[in-house]
Amino acid sequence: MKTHIHRLHVEWGDADPARIVFYPRYFAWFDAGTRHLWESVGIDMRTIFDQHGVVGIPIAEANAKFLSPSKFGDVIEIHSSIPEWGEKHFLVTHKVFNAGVQAVEGYERRVWAAERPDKPGRLKALPVPDEIRKLFE
Repeated sequence: MKTHIHRLHVEWGDADPARIVFYPRYFAWFDAGTRHLWESVGIDMRTIFDQHGVVGIPIAEANAKFLSPSKFGDVIEIHSSIPEWGEKHFLVTHKVFNAGVQAVEGYERRVWAAERPDKPGRLKALPVPDEIRKLFE
């Protein structure tokens, strides 16, 4: 299973008045971690969706468990991987470490989605191509 590690500095704007990371920032970092993971296996997300006739990989479910706080000025690592593939969805897990201590664990369940031709503006899940899955092995 491929894992990508993304390091980042917690900025002033990432924190609440107590200088602790404001929880929605983790979900933004999870999203970025997913993009970095895909790019690490050679996928250009700006073009891959057009090549496969999909609009993207929207989130169907997301969750986070906060174990230890991170604060303004900390350097954290986000470890992202895909441990589970379904026919039309996949699970991206994220583990956030701060100074070697796990601070957050979370996940996103994403779908390989195309627009429904019979209902413009609505999405439908399609099977994830085997060639995409294989890149993450």
